[in-house]
Amino acid sequence: MRIRFFVAPALVALVLAPGTAADAPKPVVLPKLDPEKLSDPKEAAAAVELIEKHFAGAPQPEAVRMLVAILKGSQLNGTDGWFGPSESRYTWKWLVEHNQLDPKATAVPREKFRGAAALFDLLDRDGDGKITPSDLDWSDRSPFVQQANMLTRMFRRFDMSGDGRLTREELDEVFKRLANGKDYFTADDFRRAMIPRGPAGFPPGDGPTVPVLVKGLYAGEIGSIQEGPKVGATAPDFTLKSVDGKETVQLSKETGKRPVVLVFGNFTCGPFRALYPDVDALFERYKDKATFIMVYVREAHPTDGWKMESNARLGVAVKQPTTTAERAEVCAQFRKKLNPGLPVFVDEISDPVGNAYSGMPARLYVIDTNGKVAYKSGRGPFGFKPGEMEQALVMSLTESAPAKAPKSGASVVPLSSDKATWAKLPKVEAGGDGPLPNWVKAVAGHLPRTAAAMLVLDEAHRTKSPLDPALRAKMRWAVARANRCEYTELTALADLKRAAGAEAVNVLTGAPSKWPTEDREPLEFARLLTLAAPTITDEQFATLRKQYGDKKVAAMVLLAAYGNFQDRLILGLGLPLEADGPMAPLGVKFAADALQVAPILPEQKELPSLLKSGETVVARDPEWSKLTFDDLQKRLEKQRDRTPRLPVPEWEQVKAALPLGYATRPTKIVWSLVCNGYVPELAVPWNVATRTMWAESKQDRVFEESLFWVQTRSIQCNYCMGHCEMLLEVAGLDKQAVAERTRRLAGDDWSCFPPAEQHAYAYARKLSLAPWDLTAADYRTLEKQLGPDKAMFTFWWLCRGLYMTRISDGFQLPLERENVFASPPKKDDKK
Repeated sequence: MRIRFFVAPALVALVLAPGTAADAPKPVVLPKLDPEKLSDPKEAAAAVELIEKHFAGAPQPEAVRMLVAILKGSQLNGTDGWFGPSESRYTWKWLVEHNQLDPKATAVPREKFRGAAALFDLLDRDGDGKITPSDLDWSDRSPFVQQANMLTRMFRRFDMSGDGRLTREELDEVFKRLANGKDYFTADDFRRAMIPRGPAGFPPGDGPTVPVLVKGLYAGEIGSIQEGPKVGATAPDFTLKSVDGKETVQLSKETGKRPVVLVFGNFTCGPFRALYPDVDALFERYKDKATFIMVYVREAHPTDGWKMESNARLGVAVKQPTTTAERAEVCAQFRKKLNPGLPVFVDEISDPVGNAYSGMPARLYVIDTNGKVAYKSGRGPFGFKPGEMEQALVMSLTESAPAKAPKSGASVVPLSSDKATWAKLPKVEAGGDGPLPNWVKAVAGHLPRTAAAMLVLDEAHRTKSPLDPALRAKMRWAVARANRCEYTELTALADLKRAAGAEAVNVLTGAPSKWPTEDREPLEFARLLTLAAPTITDEQFATLRKQYGDKKVAAMVLLAAYGNFQDRLILGLGLPLEADGPMAPLGVKFAADALQVAPILPEQKELPSLLKSGETVVARDPEWSKLTFDDLQKRLEKQRDRTPRLPVPEWEQVKAALPLGYATRPTKIVWSLVCNGYVPELAVPWNVATRTMWAESKQDRVFEESLFWVQTRSIQCNYCMGHCEMLLEVAGLDKQAVAERTRRLAGDDWSCFPPAEQHAYAYARKLSLAPWDLTAADYRTLEKQLGPDKAMFTFWWLCRGLYMTRISDGFQLPLERENVFASPPKKDDKK
């Protein structure tokens, strides 16, 4: 026997030949065989031997594996050939990173979940109040899946109409059949009725022969020979018509705003019919949050193919359509029997969409808002698991949840009029009138000089950045969208419209698949730096660096950091958008002495002691303490050996670009050298704002650094955690006291801290991890515990922490081995 590989005429680019590069597939595929001869085991064995010899040393494509399994006698039981698990971006690792937990975390408790409570309940499959890896396990090893499969098979035996819905009449008929004239039935009666007596577990008349399966494989009936897109790939675009031809759907027009669920199926696939009502229920549950599209594909069990007597008994008996119109007629029968709620569109008779997605006989996909494949079920019927798809959709919704619209009058703190706020701000030399942003009004009531510095900082990022104005607006939008802050989303879109016109706004807010190629890496970088900074790879950063250069990529990091500071300030205070819409940056020039330009380090008046007897008054978090103090110290040591993503400039190079009076002595702080060295036009206004806040608030340094330490632990920023420990020493604590304080903070028993501090630490965690979940009650608690002024000082400081950590994580700065904040020894000090 000789084997020649050929292209199936109805299929395109099906399976790769051995040695073919994945990015340049050849349309070669299955051997030319005579199916009728393969009923002879010797002929089948000879074909297997030649196929395996042809692919010796090379991986077999899915279709080849399926063909070999059939020739070896497989009855398509779901455990061999091309059957396998689903593919999903939403793994346990993703869930842990998305919720910013320790990588070693074994559970996501309800209070740590970054999403709606209802979505948490859907992921917590066993209902024990936490999400664990077993809740996400849909493999055949899972006890839940094993039970679910058994119950589905039983359900199909009961469902005498084959429409996926059980009626009272059907249940009564089942009882009659099982009881066989008695008024009861036994376990043995039940087993005999439920376990099929046909070959390989098939009911009589349903079991296939080798020739039937080979024909079905080549015809694309038991499954598409194509393998479909991988997770992370752009979802192939398509345009299809509805059954009646009156409606048209184009996938690329549906992606962007919300996730898309693709459902592939056909009338003659019994498992699909049985499970379809589950899909319809999901459509009803999520139709306001996701777009559902069903694609009707090639029949799995036509009467002229792998005919099933069980179908015929249910009145499901059709030939394989030969035209698109005929397929639409069969689809109409499907619609009449199952009455689907979600929109159904018919694939063309050449199966372009079914093959592009490997959708036959049944399959499920979730496409994310970037137009990428986020979830791909296993091949149907065995891999068709609506429950698994629902979990992927839930995680997609938590990832892409839209910003909450700011409501008028929802501010947590009083907002003065424009005139009253200008009166509070320091002396203005130019531009001191007109409307002010609400975030200035909110802060000025407690920190007027700091609010002025924030205006200068905002103008710097929106007008003086080395980034192209359109690109920086797009990146600022990406940060705001990730933080679910509509206020700054709308502001960024207004900046984009001024820079590049309305069409640029339409493109950005439309389907991500239509975004310019050069925008995609920067926008993804901004999103990751906001939601999962530790997951950014050196390779991703290097790609941006190569494309944009050191100065611009540094500006990207500082822009994302500023966005995370500003978004938290707006979300935490519940600030509404201004009545007249997003405001342009204000070009205000304040008097020379209005802001704190020179370095300042507030004096620590007295050192606080840990309480010897107290109680923990905030909710304890066992997950928090799983990352021990010793584990954290190991991470700090590893950060000391980190290679930065940008070269660290020398002090002499940096100081030349700094304004007069900004630096009083050389610095060895890597953070400062990198920021001031590459983009002083953005770094200097930030540091001036921080120094001005210090000058106004005169906060307790130990309390401040303890708050910042909690933030660095929350988002796992090792560099900034090391700086917290250095600054606690500068405040006056010795190394032993620093270690004891941070060790206590690393645990979940905070009884050694005053109640007011405990509430502030708990607020720090929430603001760091899920600012979109902050409520007015959270801030009111802060005010009650600390007082109005100190609450604002603390809140601003905490928002500042998310700027600092984003810088450190973006650049992956090496932690200094010496205390770079300590004053240098005096000349007459002994060495």
